Amino acid sequence: MSDKPALALFDFDGTISNKDSFVAFMKFTHGKPVFVMRMAMGFLTFAGWKLGLVKSHFTKVKALRSFYKGWTEEQMTDARKRFTAEVIPNILFPRAIEKINWHKEQGHRIIVVTASCDAWLGDWTDQMNLEILCTEMEIKNGVYTGELSKPNCRGKEKVNRVKQHLNLDDYSEVYAYGNDHGDNQLLAIADHPHFREFED
Repeated sequence: MSDKPALALFDFDGTISNKDSFVAFMKFTHGKPVFVMRMAMGFLTFAGWKLGLVKSHFTKVKALRSFYKGWTEEQMTDARKRFTAEVIPNILFPRAIEKINWHKEQGHRIIVVTASCDAWLGDWTDQMNLEILCTEMEIKNGVYTGELSKPNCRGKEKVNRVKQHLNLDDYSEVYAYGNDHGDNQLLAIADHPHFREFED
């Protein structure tokens, strides 16, 4: 039996949660009417993304600029705290939380690897004592610019972030959990890949 620990990598949106946390956060911070109006204004961009004609990075930045450009760190901290308390508990797959707790009991290292941002997930991962590798929003002089400080953490970038963060050879086995094609590369590096494991 190996003395090396095991590693568990979890996508968040659609894997741990039953909906997209970015969409949920935008609706939470601005209200559904404003969300719908701004999405309608960017219809061609978002339709192009759904059809695979526009890159997810471009779509995400467009939304971040529209909703959060000019926000202060204090505003985001307050919104994140309220979102963590009021919304996140209601969008989690119970079986995903059970699996996270199982990995904890086994002494495995657990990392959430997500295209969503710590700007709205960071408090939850802290509460759960989980590491997070994620898309990061740019902040200048205490204000969000609406840009990303690193590439969107999706697809191949998820694997890049994991490999920058740790050495996979230090682990006896790797578990990975995902739910769509943006997780395929992450699942490919796992000894135990799990696709849509927690959906009802």
